[in-house]
Amino acid sequence: MSSTGSPTGSATSSRQRLDIQGLRAIAVLAVVALHVGFGSLTGGFVGVDVFFAISGFLITQQLMRQVRTEGRVSLLGFYARRARRILPAATVVLLATVVYAAFFLGFVRTREIALDALWSAAFAANFRFAALETDYFSAALPPSPLQHFWSLAVEEQFYLVWPLVILGCLWVLKRRSEHAEPDPRGRRRVLVIALGVVIVASLLASAVLTRTSPEAAYFSPFTRAWELGLGAIAAIAFRDDGPQDATARWRAQVLSAFGMFFIVCACLQFNDATPFPGTPALVPVLGSVFIIVAGTLWHGPTVVGRLLSVPPLQVIGNWSYSLYLWHFPVLVLAELQLGRELHWWEQILLVALAFVLAGLSYRFVEEPFRRGVLWRRPVLRRAGSLGPVALYPLSITLVALTCFGANSYATGAARDGYQPAITLAEADSSGSAEEPKDSEQPDRPASSDAPPAAKAQEPDPLPDLVKASVLAARKNQPIPTNLEPGLTNLSDDVETVGACNYYATNVRKLCPRGDVDAEKTMVIIGDSHARHWTPAVEEIAERSGYRGYVLAMPQCTVSLVTPDKIDSTDPMTSCDDFHDFMLSSVKKLRPDLLLISSRPISAAYHDSSGRHTDREDVRRAVYRGYERLLAQVKPVAKRTVWLRDVPALEFDPATCLSSNKTLSPCTYKPLESQQDGADLQMQAAKAARVETVDLDDMFCDSVGICTTVVGDTITHRDGHHLTATYSEELARTLGERLEVW
Repeated sequence: MSSTGSPTGSATSSRQRLDIQGLRAIAVLAVVALHVGFGSLTGGFVGVDVFFAISGFLITQQLMRQVRTEGRVSLLGFYARRARRILPAATVVLLATVVYAAFFLGFVRTREIALDALWSAAFAANFRFAALETDYFSAALPPSPLQHFWSLAVEEQFYLVWPLVILGCLWVLKRRSEHAEPDPRGRRRVLVIALGVVIVASLLASAVLTRTSPEAAYFSPFTRAWELGLGAIAAIAFRDDGPQDATARWRAQVLSAFGMFFIVCACLQFNDATPFPGTPALVPVLGSVFIIVAGTLWHGPTVVGRLLSVPPLQVIGNWSYSLYLWHFPVLVLAELQLGRELHWWEQILLVALAFVLAGLSYRFVEEPFRRGVLWRRPVLRRAGSLGPVALYPLSITLVALTCFGANSYATGAARDGYQPAITLAEADSSGSAEEPKDSEQPDRPASSDAPPAAKAQEPDPLPDLVKASVLAARKNQPIPTNLEPGLTNLSDDVETVGACNYYATNVRKLCPRGDVDAEKTMVIIGDSHARHWTPAVEEIAERSGYRGYVLAMPQCTVSLVTPDKIDSTDPMTSCDDFHDFMLSSVKKLRPDLLLISSRPISAAYHDSSGRHTDREDVRRAVYRGYERLLAQVKPVAKRTVWLRDVPALEFDPATCLSSNKTLSPCTYKPLESQQDGADLQMQAAKAARVETVDLDDMFCDSVGICTTVVGDTITHRDGHHLTATYSEELARTLGERLEVW
């Protein structure tokens, strides 16, 4: 999950706060460092929380100043200032990102980015990305270059409500004082109580949801409101006109030192394993509040204040909002276009570009709007606050029109005449197609379920078509026009599991498929890499007289170990429960044919002593998990076959095929890490004298060059899952290699 903060609070106050500008610089640098994978700043995501605290303080300080001087809050004036501050630069970045996608990323990615831009322009990006993060298969796709707009949406949702809360409190005080001037101390006390209730409720929600639903907790305004609230309560509870004596100076020195210590510790010690936001977010938020309050108590310099006031940090602090907006699209768009991870020197160049764009954006977009230069024109001056407020509908309209135009352009640019599907005629005329790799068949039972020889039929044409397709791709032939599945819905070409969605629900029952009245039973077990074989298994079972079952849970490796959750480094205990269900079901069904397929686990596992990430330790534990699995399932199945994991690629096939006109850029060599994990599976199977079937030749040629298109069928819906369409086309090939077709 990628994250950034949004330094949108205004820096204007009765005196210049250089420490806050420097704190903004620290926060945005931490976020940028995180996104380029810099050094030990594994907790750079806390820059979000620093920004939230700063923004809550500054905005509330503005509102309270208006309450003190005018006795009221002007909602129109407040939203006018917010519009001038955030909309111009944000709109420019949204427009630039969508236009760049249209020219360089193809119509599939442009369509998705345009939709992200619309949600972002409406300040609802957090809800969209929360929904995407909860979708297992969407999580396998590349991140959106606009994903960082979630935090801007959270801020604006908070500020949609917070001025109304202040107005409500003022109204109650006025009613209680019977039209007398409310006591300033009583007013602050009521606001502190009201805000305190919000903070406590939000923090409790954050702590609970971070454990039960981390995606919702991360993006929700309800679980983040307390962070802005703590900054806001500092603006209400601590006045800027206190005595400037030795006690105030000493308190400021201690508070600011502790504050910086908290922030630095969070940046260095927090990582993906930290349950966030939850209570750990208190560390960077309180650290920020301590520094802010220190500058309120003591107007003179502190040690931390001097460090934060150095000129380079002041410049970055001024640019922080624009830098926040630009850096993530610059990095992600480049990665999407290249179709691979960026090299360190590429990241340095792109970060430098982001700084240049931030400086230009600050100078020519932010400042003219924020300082009111454009509003001095007579027509706009007479409009008062209505002029800036009109930026909201204007921004949404501009973004919507640009999205429509970009999507139309990208779609039109992809149409370059009709290109036919690849056929067997493309095969090398010098010889026939390669013979498929022989499958290892140790310990094969004497009685086979294979159909009798009388059922001989024409040879399977698919292996020859794969060879022809790889040759066509290596010759850089045009991409076929009518691809199946279509590129615009490639990620949706997912196998149908019916009522037995073991991942999304707690259902633990059996769903027969194929020939449901058959006496013979076929079962496939594993994770999503077993589940993507569902169409093939169902076709084989129907044709060959099996009652089929798919016992597969995405992300739950078939190795009997506990993996990480997809969205965190917490143990996926639901996988342990599924393993129990899977094993008991296999023992109950006693299948005639048991198939095993799983994505190799490579990052981490959990046991009673905690989480383990050492590569060799993980390999040993996973291998032992394979051994335990085979020891339990092999004795109860008449025949057990392990399907080697299919080749994985490092780019998104939809992006590649929609942004190129020829096949060659979308060829690949299987990921080395995936192949290494697949080899480990084959070793475990061989040691247990279990049959294996290798289908790598249905994707790649003899030298390891693989294609994403076979005929006119796309093989993968993402980097490692088969499309349901190609899975079904592989049914005969798989069935013949299993000798049951």
